[in-house]
Amino acid sequence: MYTPISSNPSPPSSAKVCKLQNSFEPGFVAKGDYIIGGIFPLHYNQEMPDLNCTYRPPPVKCNGFDPRAFRWAQTMRLAVEEINQSAELLPNYTLGYKIFDSCAYPLTGQRAALAVLNGLSEDDSPTCSGASPLLAVIGESGSAQSIVVSRILQPFRIPMISYFSSCACFTDRKNHPTFFRVIPNDDYQVKAIAQLLVRFNFTWVGLVRGDHEYGRFAVQGLLRELQGTKVCVAYQEMIPLLYNRKRALEILQVMRSSTAKVVVVFSAEGEMTPFLRDYMTQNITGIQWVASEAWVTASVFTASEYYPYLGGTIGFGIRKGQISGLSDYLRTVNPRSLFPSCSGQESLLEQHSAYMNTSSPRVAYNVYKAVYAFAHSLHNLLLCQPGSGPFQYNSCAQSNNIYPWQLQHYLQEVTFNIAGEEVNFDLKGDSISYYDILNWQRGMGGNIEYVNVGLFDGTKPAGEELLIQEDRIMWAGHQ
Repeated sequence: MYTPISSNPSPPSSAKVCKLQNSFEPGFVAKGDYIIGGIFPLHYNQEMPDLNCTYRPPPVKCNGFDPRAFRWAQTMRLAVEEINQSAELLPNYTLGYKIFDSCAYPLTGQRAALAVLNGLSEDDSPTCSGASPLLAVIGESGSAQSIVVSRILQPFRIPMISYFSSCACFTDRKNHPTFFRVIPNDDYQVKAIAQLLVRFNFTWVGLVRGDHEYGRFAVQGLLRELQGTKVCVAYQEMIPLLYNRKRALEILQVMRSSTAKVVVVFSAEGEMTPFLRDYMTQNITGIQWVASEAWVTASVFTASEYYPYLGGTIGFGIRKGQISGLSDYLRTVNPRSLFPSCSGQESLLEQHSAYMNTSSPRVAYNVYKAVYAFAHSLHNLLLCQPGSGPFQYNSCAQSNNIYPWQLQHYLQEVTFNIAGEEVNFDLKGDSISYYDILNWQRGMGGNIEYVNVGLFDGTKPAGEELLIQEDRIMWAGHQ
């Protein structure tokens, strides 16, 4: 944050000087000809500072390192390095990045968005001179954080490409004119869940959501889809955004006493982690969980102690892809940058197995696609020939002074193939809707494994989108 200061109480505006009042250091920085921002939830819960107004409050403290999100950030770095080494995509130009931690919370997401706007170095960042030093942002994860980031970027007309924000609210181009995403819109997910509930004749279900727009819009959408069906909702409960164990135990008591044993949950991994731990301590069993894409592939829940309580969970996961070289790249990261107590010789694999889980990248694959969508759009922009451009008087963007809104024009039009998949965006910034149907089953070592039991293809005619291999499903209670 910058504040104008001067020894003269009423100086002319030209005499004012900007002084940096606070600093928020990025997790990773790389210089380049063109800079993109990255915002990832490298931690999943927060410790709020004391706000008694007698002294400057310290920043929010982030706790709970998230190895999965750290893998996403490294995937962005890998994609940028691949592009910089490519002789075909953006030849003679390099990409740089500035990556921040949102701590999976809107307030810290806001702090990250403001910091990323200031270029590679906040201390010597030019003030309002020429085009923005930032062309686009890859982020955010949770929809609540993305709403904040979108609102901050909107006045500067800077496009953002989310890899994990699925809230249907983002289709509103009036409120989110620079928002794009490589994850399906939740409107499709609630259709998929409704069809699943009807398919298996689940009469009574409970609904649990997080305290954010993602959960609110998803529940509203599911209730709308269930109208006219034989599926009835027994209760609706909400997990607080800042986790409250007392409130969580009240929700668990509702679940325990209800005759509805099918529970649909629209929540993020951050609040689900303590909630499911409390669920296990209460020794509640017999619940058939239906998971949203936000937590159905969260590797933190795959340990063997979770299986008696979560085995049989079914949900809709993001389409997986392949990223050659990701596993080798992840091994090059020095843990000293994460853990000051480390000597630098330890392996992240030893401390956080989820970090090295690259067998079926889903969100990481979305991050990868998002970076390449930016690169292909920028590449097309730089190919523009003067006199045949898309802007006023058939002009092109100036390669040494590109405005983010000029890049957005090309992002809206981009189409490319990656790993055999076509990537593009519709007029609302959405991409193709496709989900894998995943079932949590016991693996060889007693841990939970995700078994693919079907798919939902949003390009199919209404009523034909859901394809399930029923004989492969293991329900709760080993049924």
